[in-house]
Amino acid sequence: MEAVAIGLWIVGGLVAAPAFCFVLARWVRPRTRIRRLLFSASVVGLALFILDLLAVSVLGAVRTRQAIGPAYFPAHAFATLLSAAFLAGSLLLGERDLSRRWVLVATLSWMVGVFSIFYQYEVAESLYGIDGEGGPFSGVKSS
Repeated sequence: MEAVAIGLWIVGGLVAAPAFCFVLARWVRPRTRIRRLLFSASVVGLALFILDLLAVSVLGAVRTRQAIGPAYFPAHAFATLLSAAFLAGSLLLGERDLSRRWVLVATLSWMVGVFSIFYQYEVAESLYGIDGEGGPFSGVKSS
């Protein structure tokens, strides 16, 4: 069943990424206030995702969770699952006008999204085990 869900996410991203990037480039970009707000949120979210990648690559998922505590996994899931949108917003809504290259940004965002799906599974299974059983935090409610 996981394979079906992964497949649906990947195929769905082939439609969602271009649609999202088109809306950012054509509708959001001309609206300065919204653009600035969404650009700032995108940069913060992308920075959180990059920090998560660095922490997990240096410390591993288990030690990162031990260092940060129970708030780690929700923050990780948020940053990881929205990483493609954060990348698109960072590239399309910044001062440099890349809106004419929205198709390229959509392709790059889709690739990051596909990577993020597998990265999310890897971290979740490292922390909680396969199907939520057997991981170091599978029975832990807090701490």
